[in-house]
Amino acid sequence: MLRKTGLFLTTMMLLFTIIPFGMTVSAAGIPTFNVNLNASQVTVGDNVVVTIQGTNVTDLYGYEAILTYDADRLEFNSVQSQSNGLINAYKIAQASGNQVTFANTKIKNIPGENGNLVICTLVFKAKQSGQANVTLTKMTTVTSQELPSIWNVNAQAAVKINGVTPGPSGGGGGGGGTTTPTTKEDPGLYVPKESELRIETKQDGQTSVTAVIDSKRLAQKLADLQATSGTVLNFEIPGERELNALQLPLATLLDSLKNHKDTILSVRSHLGTYDLPMSVLNQSDFAGADVEGATLIIRIDKAKSLHETKFDQSISDKGMVRVSDMIDYKVILKTKDKEEEIHSFGNSFVTRVIHVDELIQDSSAATAVVYDPATGEMKFVPSVFNAKDGKTEVKVIRNTNSLYAIVQNKKTFDDMIGHWAQQDVEQLASKMIINGTSDRTYTPEMQVTRAEFAALLVRGLGLPAEAGLNVFTDIAATQWYAPEVNTAAKYGLVQGVAEGQFSPDAQITREQMVVMMMKAIGLVKGTPASSASATNVSFADQDLLSDYARSAVADAASKGLIHGKTETTFAPQDVATRAEAAVIIKRVLKYANLIN
Repeated sequence: MLRKTGLFLTTMMLLFTIIPFGMTVSAAGIPTFNVNLNASQVTVGDNVVVTIQGTNVTDLYGYEAILTYDADRLEFNSVQSQSNGLINAYKIAQASGNQVTFANTKIKNIPGENGNLVICTLVFKAKQSGQANVTLTKMTTVTSQELPSIWNVNAQAAVKINGVTPGPSGGGGGGGGTTTPTTKEDPGLYVPKESELRIETKQDGQTSVTAVIDSKRLAQKLADLQATSGTVLNFEIPGERELNALQLPLATLLDSLKNHKDTILSVRSHLGTYDLPMSVLNQSDFAGADVEGATLIIRIDKAKSLHETKFDQSISDKGMVRVSDMIDYKVILKTKDKEEEIHSFGNSFVTRVIHVDELIQDSSAATAVVYDPATGEMKFVPSVFNAKDGKTEVKVIRNTNSLYAIVQNKKTFDDMIGHWAQQDVEQLASKMIINGTSDRTYTPEMQVTRAEFAALLVRGLGLPAEAGLNVFTDIAATQWYAPEVNTAAKYGLVQGVAEGQFSPDAQITREQMVVMMMKAIGLVKGTPASSASATNVSFADQDLLSDYARSAVADAASKGLIHGKTETTFAPQDVATRAEAAVIIKRVLKYANLIN
C-alpha cells in the first residue's frame, strides 16, 4: 500500500529514470497522455475545462500531473480526479505561477485502473482575450506494486478567448451626444451595500461578515419581487470568510408575510446557500409580541476545526472520506430580551446547498450527513447531487438545522451480487439508510417487520428521532426501534392496529408498506394522502385489498411507484421482504426528489 503522504508522489518518484515520451510512443503497451478542451472558442468570463486522458494505461494506482497554462489569459479554478477507482483517495493540488500540479493516489489494497481513462479535469476561467495555451508537460504514474514511471509528455491544446462585445452606444449622426445605457435592477436579488456589512476577526482568528439588512430597502425589495410575481429573494454575502450571517428585520418580514406566504429567502455565501421559506414564520407565534427591533438571523458558518477533526477520525475507520467543508446552518430569532435558535421547522423541509470543489461522478456512493459533535453520531440526510462547472452542488433537504457535511462511502454485499434489487440495496446501504444482517450480507429474502419498515422510512426522510415520545403501549422505550416508530407516528406516517397498539414485530404486508410510503410522500410534498378510487388501477386481486389501503395502492400504481407481484396481481396480503422494502424506500426518495 502506498504511503498516505502528499509528498510521496512528488518526491519518491523522482528517484527513477525519466522516460522521454517522444521516444516510446511507438512501443507496444506504452501509455500515451493528451489534453482536450471543452471548446475551441470561449468568451471572457467563461469556463475552460481541460481534460487529461490516458490511452493504454496499465495498473494505474496513483499519478501526478504537471500542467502549464497562459496565466495572463486563464485563471485556475479547480481540479478533480475522474477515475472511478481513485474516488476514495488521497489527493493534493498545488497552483503556482503558470503551473498546476495535481497528485492523486488510492489508499486501499485494491488493484489499479486499466485501459483508456479520463484521468482528471481542470477548470480555468477565461479572463483576457487572445489565444491561450495549456500544456501537459509531465505525467508520473505509479502501479499498485509501487512501481513508478515518469513521462515527458508536452501535449498541448489551445483556446481562442473572445472579448465581451460592448452594447451599442446611443446617439446618431449630426453630432448628437451619446446615451448612457440604463440597467434595471433585478427584483429577485439583494446585494448588501457596504454600509450594511459588518466585518471582523474573532479571537480564534476566524473572520466573519454580517449583512445587517436595512428595513426600508428590504420592504421595497419584497414589494418589487411580489409585483413581478417572483417568489425567491436572493441575498449575496460577499467574500470567503469562515462565518457568514444575514440579519433581517423581523417586523418587515412579518408585514410582508401577511399577503405573501410563498416567499423564499435564499442566502448565498461561498460555502453554500440556505433557502428559508417565510411560511415557517408562524405569525400566530408573534401575536401580541413586541417585534420592534427584533431580527431574524440566518447563519452559514464553517464548522470549528475541532468538530471537523473529530468527525474525520470517526469516519476514517469506516472507509469513508469527507469531501466538503463541514457547514453549520443556523436560524436565530433575536429580540430585545433573548436570542433563541430555531432548530426544527416541523413538517416543512428546508433546502440548503453545500459546495464541493470536485466533480462527484457516482452520487449513489456519496451522501450528505448530519453530525452531532456531542454524541459523535452521524446520520443520512436527503441530498441531491448536481454537477456544475466541474464541481458539485449538493442540495440538502431536511426539516432541522445542524452540522452537515458530504461524504463518500461505497457499500456492497456478497449475497446481493446479481440480485434484481442489488443496485437499490447497495445505494441505500452506501447512504447509511439500510444496514446489512452482517458486514458482508444483506439477506434480501428475509421478511420485514412493521417496526423495521417504519424505521427505514424515518431514516430515509432524515427525520430527527424522537427518543422522548411514547405513543404505543406495546413498544418499550428500550427497544432499538422505539425512537423511529414514535417519530413515524408523530409525523403521521404510521397508525396502530388497535387503540394504543402498533404490533411492531408483526411482519409487514405489501399493502401496509404502500400506505406508509404514500403518507411519507405526502409529508414531503406537503399534500394530503390521496383519496383516489381503487378503480383507477386494475389488479385481478384488488378485492383482496383492505378498504384503508385502496386509495394508497391506486395512487402509488398510477404514479408508477409500485408494480404487481405478477403481471396481473398485486398480492396485497403477502409479506414484504428486505429486498422489496429497500426498493420501495428508494422509489419514495426518488419520487420526492430526496436523492438522485
